Amino acid sequence: MFLKSFIFNLVFYISIIFFGIIFIPLLLSKKLTAKVIKFWAKVVIYALKTILTIQIKFDNKHINNSHGAIIAANHKSAFDTIYFLAKFDKVIYIVKEELKYIPIYGWYAIRLGNIFKNRKKRVESIKRLSLKIDSLIKEGYKVIIFPEGTRNKVNHIGIIKPGIFFIQKTLKKPIYPIYIDSGKTWPKNSFMKYKKNILIKTLSPIKYGFEKNELKIKIRKAFEELDKK
Repeated sequence: MFLKSFIFNLVFYISIIFFGIIFIPLLLSKKLTAKVIKFWAKVVIYALKTILTIQIKFDNKHINNSHGAIIAANHKSAFDTIYFLAKFDKVIYIVKEELKYIPIYGWYAIRLGNIFKNRKKRVESIKRLSLKIDSLIKEGYKVIIFPEGTRNKVNHIGIIKPGIFFIQKTLKKPIYPIYIDSGKTWPKNSFMKYKKNILIKTLSPIKYGFEKNELKIKIRKAFEELDKK
């Protein structure tokens, strides 16, 4: 798998530089930026499937592409931040603020409209996030948050951070959990990629009304049930 990993990594990083630099003029248009990012994401997903000869299954019974939604996904690898850009028409990620300062990635993430959260100003950040998310959902966007806060190792679901509760409490909207099994294929901080099929599965939406700890436990258990299979 070393050779395949090398080839995929080469394609992946060259694609970032190529798309990132060649299409810089399109940053003037948010609409064109979104199209470029979607195309780039499809190229990466295609390369991953072709080079590693794997299958990616999206088992979706709960999310309509034309409707806005708050999506809470577990986080295993960089794949998780790419796949939905290719799959859905309107996607916004909630990511840590430091990422906006990364050359190329930050430029496009800012222009796309990704939401950057400031961990040092949590209360202020949550209030700002909630208002922004509400507006985006009404426009038909899928707003994706990783409630664990960081990538986790295979067969481990991290502690669910309280931010997802406060967002739901403010908006009074359902949360749509999505389980992603990408860690065995694209491990965290690893050069190696492996021939392991990837499953993405939407789970039953969680309605508004749970207490903070109840919601956190409910989301984590939903992820853990699939993560242990």
